[in-house]
Amino acid sequence: MGSILVIADDLTGAAEIAGIALRYGLSSQIVQQLEDPTSSDVLVLNSNSRSLKIDEALAHLARLFPAASTQNWDWVYLKFDSALRGHIQEELSFFRALFKPAYQFFCPVNLNLNRVVRSEEYWIAGKPIAQTAFAQDPEFPVRSSKLLDVVGGETWTIVPKAADWTPDRQRVLPAVDNWEALHEWASNIPHEALCAGAAAFFEALLRKRNTGASIVAEPAFARQRPVLYVCGSNHEQSVTRINALAQENIIYWQKTGGEWEVAKKLLALLKKNQVAVFAVLPGVVAKADVIRKSMAMVVGMLKGEDMPKELIIEGGATANAVLEALQINVLLPQKEYAPGLIRSHVPQQELAITMKPGSYPWTEELWAFGPTT
Repeated sequence: MGSILVIADDLTGAAEIAGIALRYGLSSQIVQQLEDPTSSDVLVLNSNSRSLKIDEALAHLARLFPAASTQNWDWVYLKFDSALRGHIQEELSFFRALFKPAYQFFCPVNLNLNRVVRSEEYWIAGKPIAQTAFAQDPEFPVRSSKLLDVVGGETWTIVPKAADWTPDRQRVLPAVDNWEALHEWASNIPHEALCAGAAAFFEALLRKRNTGASIVAEPAFARQRPVLYVCGSNHEQSVTRINALAQENIIYWQKTGGEWEVAKKLLALLKKNQVAVFAVLPGVVAKADVIRKSMAMVVGMLKGEDMPKELIIEGGATANAVLEALQINVLLPQKEYAPGLIRSHVPQQELAITMKPGSYPWTEELWAFGPTT
């Protein structure tokens, strides 16, 4: 098997792919730009395009790929959000023009979270996505449950079963609502196709193309201390978990302009308890990009013997902002706590970073405050 390039539109998505590589015994790296050659089996590029406005995102992608080709890669995969957030239509078009594939397939399903395609619509937990909380997402509110609307319609075709696909259909949306159908599609898609979607589709393709791939045991890691949780997600399950904590464990972000004072409070709490949560004060109203940049600035100010050795960051855009503040460009994935919850080592630093998508569930192993009800 040759090397694999995965282009993810946010950092937690990149980490999720790297976790799958770990699961199958493959080496991986998460990088912010394509510069130095790599010996990893799977190179995951975090384009971070989801946190940018559409014009900025396309200009950023053009800088990342000034004269790209696929000649150094056995295959390329485009990782998007299974909740359909991001500039999906525009990026599918950008990479089609860049790589010029004979075929393009987009499959965003996440069967572990009951996110599936039913007929022509995308459903989450038994409801069309436009009838869920994702319709109120602050940056990418989902207006339509029809998958053709997500990709731009006219040149795409929804195909009910893999056996129904014919080569005259060049841009395809597989109608997948179960594992058997997903693996059937992975077995029937041409190798030269440019595939895109969520992590489940990538894993199905990996199992098919990496013949004989099997899940391997991962080494155990002792969590280092101090531990800082940076919670940048407003997802309901995350807010509920934080609200259940004793308030002395939490330092809240409230506004811009007081970053150094907040950093000093965090350092004091880390020195006292060896663990702290940094979250947004409930009820605070501010733009999402303003909040995450300010929170990242605070984390970047944490210096000295009480600075965290373990960062656990919730929310892909928040994680990317923190990495920028800390000037971290490469992550070496080490452990997959659960799908999407990946612990990585920072080269040449005594620092581990675990990232969790905002809409994914926590594991009790990752949460240092004991079980929640």
